[in-house]
Amino acid sequence: MATESKGVVPVKQLKLSDAVAAQLESLVRSGHFGAGDKFPSERDLAEQFGVGRSSMREAISKLETLGIILRSHGVGTFVLDSSEQSQKSMSLHSAGEVTALELFNVRYAVEPDGAAMAANRRTQKDIQELKAILEKASLPGISTKEFVKLDSEFHSLIAEATRNRLFIQIYKQITPHHIIYSEKVISFENRMVLAHQGHLRILEAVIAQDDKLAKKEAYAHLKWAEKDLAKEINKLEIKKSKTNKSN
Repeated sequence: MATESKGVVPVKQLKLSDAVAAQLESLVRSGHFGAGDKFPSERDLAEQFGVGRSSMREAISKLETLGIILRSHGVGTFVLDSSEQSQKSMSLHSAGEVTALELFNVRYAVEPDGAAMAANRRTQKDIQELKAILEKASLPGISTKEFVKLDSEFHSLIAEATRNRLFIQIYKQITPHHIIYSEKVISFENRMVLAHQGHLRILEAVIAQDDKLAKKEAYAHLKWAEKDLAKEINKLEIKKSKTNKSN
């Protein structure tokens, strides 16, 4: 019977995705992928490493969690460093204990259908309250803090208008992360204007009881917000790249 030597710790078998993540991290640390470089696609890396897409997807997600890379829809995946610019972009990419990407994934899965349900089930009281929120949001000189508060109230009231208790509970879980994220991005150029316009279009569809249009407008509202985030992150990466080249 084999005995364990004193002081020797048995080697644990790594998951394939963890082993791949370790190799990718090593390539980044060694400079094979430099700070600011665009990271290869999931498909290309899976082919190069000879592993499945799911394993590579898990490995890439681990690198993102470690703050080694940054994924941005519509822009790509980039290698980060510890510079101030990278730290700022990582900050933009978080929404409390979850990433902005995770927040958007859930909002895409929930909000369009929620708007459609609200269009079918809203009451005149709901309409009056939604209108009141957007009237306050359109006041000249409104602070970003107040706008974020009203933004959150608008989406929460849309959820309430579904008359679906489970949906309302689910949306309450999203709200704190939405507020944290909104407070970070609300100062982006034209973000308040675009957000308000999106809210108006959603409300018009809800008032008209057009569930298909309400779903479409809620999706478009999220898409514009995500594009704004990608644009700002891209600006930071370009600025960082220029700084690196000048040094």
